[in-house]
Amino acid sequence: MKTEIEKQNALMTLIDGSILLSYEQKLDMIDEFPRLTEEQIDALGKFLAVEEQMREEFPEDIQKGVESVLTQIVGEPVVGDDNRVYVGVGKPS
Repeated sequence: MKTEIEKQNALMTLIDGSILLSYEQKLDMIDEFPRLTEEQIDALGKFLAVEEQMREEFPEDIQKGVESVLTQIVGEPVVGDDNRVYVGVGKPS
């Protein structure tokens, strides 16, 4: 059985990796963390663990969905397979 600290650390990792939660929601959760009951921590952990499991089980489907949405927004296919690294603000022109 995990200790309370281990549960909190695991939950913080799941919060950080969540793609469903906005940055502000993540910060709000971290602020509320000390006031959460053990049951609330467990429930939040289960919810975020399901998200993580879905990302692990369906990475291709998620990637295709993201590409489809980006294509609709940009109007052309968005290729994400290059290994360029950008430093600074924005992409180079």
